[in-house]
Amino acid sequence: MELPVDAIRPQFMEALRAHPRHILTAPTGSGKSTRLPLWLAEFTGKPVLVVEPRRVACRSLAGFLAGQRGEKVGATVGYRVRFDDRSSAQTEVLFATTGIALRMLSEEGGERERFGAVLIDEFHERGWEVDVLSAALLRAQATGKYQGHVVLTSATVDAEAIAGRIDAKVHHASGRTYPVAIRYADDVPAPTGDGLAARVRDALAKELDSARDDGGDVLVFLPGKREIQAAEDALGGLARAHDLEILQVHGSLPVDEIQRAFKPEAPRRRVFLATNVAETSVTLPGVTLVIDSGLARMRVHRGGRSALALVAVAEASMDQRAGRAGRVREGRCVRLWSERYSPQPHAAPEIERIELDDVLLAAASVGLEGPAFLDAPWISLPPEFAVEEARARLRRARALDAQGRLTGLGQQLATMPVSGAEGRLLIDPPAELAATLCDLVATLQRGQDLLLPDHLLRGRKEEVREARRDLFEGLHDEVSLQLAALRHGDVRRHGLRPAALREVRQIARSLREVVGVSASQADAQLASAEELVRHALSRIPESAFVVRSRALKRRVDGRAVRGKPEPWGNGEIELLVWPFASPALKEGEKSPADPVAGVILDTFWIGDDGTGVRGSGKMVLPCSYADLVEADIGERKIGEVRAGNHRGAPYVRARVERELAGVALSAAEEALRGAELVEAAAKAILEGRILKPAGERVLDDLHIWEVLAGWPNVDRSWTGEDPPPAPQEYLVERLRLLGVEREQDLMLVEPEDLRPDLEAELQIHRFDLDPLREEFPRVWEHLGFRYHCQVSPMARRVTMTPMDKKTARAADPKANLLPRFRGFRVRYKNASRVIDLRG
Repeated sequence: MELPVDAIRPQFMEALRAHPRHILTAPTGSGKSTRLPLWLAEFTGKPVLVVEPRRVACRSLAGFLAGQRGEKVGATVGYRVRFDDRSSAQTEVLFATTGIALRMLSEEGGERERFGAVLIDEFHERGWEVDVLSAALLRAQATGKYQGHVVLTSATVDAEAIAGRIDAKVHHASGRTYPVAIRYADDVPAPTGDGLAARVRDALAKELDSARDDGGDVLVFLPGKREIQAAEDALGGLARAHDLEILQVHGSLPVDEIQRAFKPEAPRRRVFLATNVAETSVTLPGVTLVIDSGLARMRVHRGGRSALALVAVAEASMDQRAGRAGRVREGRCVRLWSERYSPQPHAAPEIERIELDDVLLAAASVGLEGPAFLDAPWISLPPEFAVEEARARLRRARALDAQGRLTGLGQQLATMPVSGAEGRLLIDPPAELAATLCDLVATLQRGQDLLLPDHLLRGRKEEVREARRDLFEGLHDEVSLQLAALRHGDVRRHGLRPAALREVRQIARSLREVVGVSASQADAQLASAEELVRHALSRIPESAFVVRSRALKRRVDGRAVRGKPEPWGNGEIELLVWPFASPALKEGEKSPADPVAGVILDTFWIGDDGTGVRGSGKMVLPCSYADLVEADIGERKIGEVRAGNHRGAPYVRARVERELAGVALSAAEEALRGAELVEAAAKAILEGRILKPAGERVLDDLHIWEVLAGWPNVDRSWTGEDPPPAPQEYLVERLRLLGVEREQDLMLVEPEDLRPDLEAELQIHRFDLDPLREEFPRVWEHLGFRYHCQVSPMARRVTMTPMDKKTARAADPKANLLPRFRGFRVRYKNASRVIDLRG
């Protein structure tokens, strides 16, 4: 079969001889994703890696090419996606998702050299993994570590601009397209998820009943699986009335369902409910009507975690979607927003608009770490401020060292087939938790409730509810419920989603292999929620949240209002969480009190511009305030400090309050530790509450140090010139050097241990130092009266001031009784009155 891209084959093959880098633009459906890999394999004589942004594209393209060769997938044509490998040693064309390609081409992966070419398809989508992969490949070419070809393909990318940055040869291929008539549904001013399923149903019903209808297949663009399921439910009656077959198209589909969607002919008219995977990655046959929600879920980062935000797509994507209706004949597109809406022309590359924690980990795994990161040949340079912020977070997580290079933990995280937060849960888990953690992370990867909603149980509601009560008895949180369904649930008996259960179990098996869970561990009892909480708090503390105070005030008997979400916070972000309703509760049985805190394991964001105007959380592991305090989570506030001696032992204690997101977690007097202890202990020493007379002696030493540091050069024999540190600062550092970490350590400190070594600091002999101490005291006492003596060596002046009320009320000191002060002028200052005692 002749395809539009075939027209440029001679020029393309010739250009491969002269250029290692190429960019090809061609409309979707022109054949670039299936022809180019074969051409590259023929030219190089080596396997070719084809990188696709989505799993469904990998599976469908591999199936199409294998079918053309009369083979099964996995022979000369195969694919690798997360947790699913259909390839072999004979595979010549390998389709892989971007994350898998990064791991294959990493320094440890060692597979880069076996590929004669790497083709990155649908480059215009510009997910961050594509940018990292491109930068790594271009750098490897430039340094001679990769001798193969790099080819970027796209339907809409600005090829000339990118080619100028990376010195690539540009190719353009045409495609077959027909006119598409566009109509707007003016009921909403901008793309929105509100009432989306009903609006899809109404738009389709109107088109099916209109004179414009041509009987072709229908493609509906929706932002995600949740909206796809809602739309399928809403279209049930319409499908029966018009004999329609409803097919879902998204990256989580099993292979057999993908193949069914791509059959060129079908006995009934089809309605494809698709994510933006159908925008460019795959071609659905027979589509002549497109209904576009104008929405997509795009990745953003919140609180150090990756999440998906519901956003309006750019104008270029809207045009791509509309064009899907004109592949086989003239078509129609219905846009579910007002014509007055003005979209952004292009979406910014993901690497410019997200937090870069996962980016840095992935980049380091392919050799772009430390200084090499920003020096790499990026097509879009990551913002430097975002790089520094991400490095700081990864250092705190002990994934990067001070030079920005991967630590041992970071290397493990970079090779995990899940995101950073989930990866931290799986790195060296306790043996008794390993299997359950694999199940938990697998459930999070699917991101869908395993239980069917009541309205899909039809006539079996009571039967299923009774079976669920038995399965979930004693479980009072969503995480425990989902794990029990995964381990022990039956699709029919417990009303579970077949595809979701199948996929999560497959992912769990794959993760167990990665983590090294033995068969006996895999069959072990599920870990308790309390054990999971302790582990999660230690590994992903940023996922600890509390119910905000304003929501707690609205509760009745500790229970939240059912059906209304509550705000939860972690000190950085706020999420809405719906109260959990256990299906194990019997009729009339009261639910337990709702949790006041927990670990929120799954988040999603809804907004108009990708910033996440509203965040929601689910998969909550409940915990108590005490659990958070034990895990050292929350901001500590030190109140009144008590210090003194008890039975000869010094103590330093304080009222410590801990809070998170404005909620008080605990308040109690406790012994201080670490930095808090040395700060408080230094203050208490200077005030004479502990380790007497260390405070007075340290102040005396620092006083004479200050005097000597300011002495005129012509009138001294010592060499020290630097002024002394402030007393508090000096003692804090001294206590740290002495190793004071706990209250008990103060018992080992002697007052003399705290004094500075002035002879060493100032390079002064003791026979010079002792007379100066006598001549220039910090405090002069006479007849019970105390005076502070401020010495100004350069002015050769001493200023004396009373140190207490008793001294201030006494008569002025007599000049003949004063210390010698080595001939300095002496004045006495008492409040506003100043007199000269010695001229």
